[in-house]
Formats: sequence, C-alpha cells, structure tokens
Amino acid sequence: MGRPEVRKHYLVLAHDQPDHVGRLIDRLADEDATFWLHLDPRAVDREWRDVVSRSDVVAVEPRVRCIWGTWSMVEATLAMVRACLGAGTPGHLVMLSGQSYPIKTTAQIDAYLSSHPDLVNMDLWRLDERWPDNHRDRLDYFCIPMTETKGNLRLLRPRQDMNARELVGWTRRLLRETGLRRAIEVLRVIGRPRPDVRSQVVGGSQWWAMPWDTASRMMAFHGSHPDYAEFFRWSQFPDETFFQTLLVAMDEGLTATVGPTLTHVDWTEGDWDLPRAMGHEDVATLLTLPEHVLFARKFLAPDSSRVIAALEDALGAGGTP
Repeated sequence: MGRPEVRKHYLVLAHDQPDHVGRLIDRLADEDATFWLHLDPRAVDREWRDVVSRSDVVAVEPRVRCIWGTWSMVEATLAMVRACLGAGTPGHLVMLSGQSYPIKTTAQIDAYLSSHPDLVNMDLWRLDERWPDNHRDRLDYFCIPMTETKGNLRLLRPRQDMNARELVGWTRRLLRETGLRRAIEVLRVIGRPRPDVRSQVVGGSQWWAMPWDTASRMMAFHGSHPDYAEFFRWSQFPDETFFQTLLVAMDEGLTATVGPTLTHVDWTEGDWDLPRAMGHEDVATLLTLPEHVLFARKFLAPDSSRVIAALEDALGAGGTP
C-alpha cells in the first residue's frame, strides 16, 4: 500500500536558527508539503537565503516584529494563514515554531492526518483550569509592551477602574519610563472600552493544526466579528487564546471534532513561561509518545544537533522507521 496523499501546509513562525529551520524543512519535505515561513524582520536575511530560496518555501509578507506575549504573535500567524488560504490549494494547516522538530516519520504524519481529515488538533481549556494562578491577568488587564525586550510588559487595569491615586501613580511612572508621547498613547489605550467577550475566552497551546475548511471558516468569522480581535489585541499571551476562542465562538458544536495538540512541549522545569529545551536524555520519551504527537518543541542549538541525530537514527534518515 502506498503512502496516503495528504496536502500539508506547515506554518512556521521563526526568528532565529536558520540551520535548524532548514533541517526541519528537509525532514518534512515531500511532494505534498508547502512551508509558509514568517520571519521576524529582525532576522538577518542573508542567513536565511538557503531556506527561502527553496521552491517549497513561501516567505510570508508582511513580516511582523514579534514581541513575546503580545498581539504581534497573532498578527504574524494570521499573515501565514491568509497567505496559505490565498494560494487556494486545500490541505491541512499545521502550526509550527522554528524551534520545532518532527518526532514521527513523514509516513506516520501522513497516516495520522489522513485518518483524521476533519479533526482540529488544538488544546481547549478553561483559563482558570489551565492557568489557575494568573488567568485573570489575561482577562481583566490591558497588556502593554514597554519595549521589544522579552517580558518588558505592563499589565494595566482599565483607566475607568483606577482610583485617582492609582491613575496619577501610573501616569507618573509611564512618563518616567516612556516619555510624554508614549505615556499619552498608553493612557488612551487603557481608556478605551473593551468588547465584553471574557466569558467566552478559552485557551491552550499555541501549536495547533486544522483542516482547510475550518481555517477558511475561522478567517471569515474573524473578519465579520472584529470584537474578538479588538479584545485580544490588548490581552496577555493572545497566541494561546485567540484561535481557541474563535473556534468555539464560531460553532460550539465543532468542539466535538477537536483533538489534542500535535506538538509536545515540556513545561516541567524552569520558569513557568519558558518550556524546557529537549536534551539527549529526552529521546527515548519522545519516541514513545502517542500517535497524535507528531512534533516536539523546543530544540535549541548547539545541543539540539545531538538530539536530532539520535531521533533520525531511530526514525530512519529517509523518513521510514
């Protein structure tokens, strides 16, 4: 029996490690795969020439300056989805990081996707279950980036919810940290009314996959219901909530065709907001994960080379175990 033909659209969000991204694409490449690559504008273009010159890679525009924890991550993802759907070649959309890597063969990936053609692979959690300690931060506060430095964010209550002392204190702090122009911009943002969609917000892993028809419906829903984008534009970590919330909001019955994420991420050590990098000691575990776990994250150079070599030895360099 031949390999099932499954058109795959890999949406790859990257900002560094061009060698790793090239290796990721090499591993996943077949006649039915296209790679929609969003590169942060701060990436050094000459380092990516070999990757973007491939015939199966589409360099997505516009390139969004991605600031961790903010709407810019959603903007970049939406750019990839729009470019993919605009090409008009139906297939399965699979969201990946430039730090991801497959832990199954291409044959196994095709077999899973072909046997679940209508399944949306996306974690869906109530926020208080998934993030019990800080879920209100994502719902009740405006998330304002102060600079492009990772983690330099301010969570501010709506201006109308502040008492006079609190408002004066934040105004002085913003003036001191950002200057007059930026302080005025921030105060204007936190003074605007926000759409009340909080009761509908769900969340989960940023790394999802969905059929073409679902992605098309979601983008149409996004276009006709701008309140969701307006709310999440100022929400903390909207890349973990925006697409999940749209999925449920556009059709609650659709959740019956939702399965878990395809990407394994290990959050058991380190800072709560930074997953572990895969090490050689993780290879045995990665190879025994369930059939729906097709990828893992994160792989960081230079240590990732040894891990990937062990994975490829186990899976077979040509993609056949």
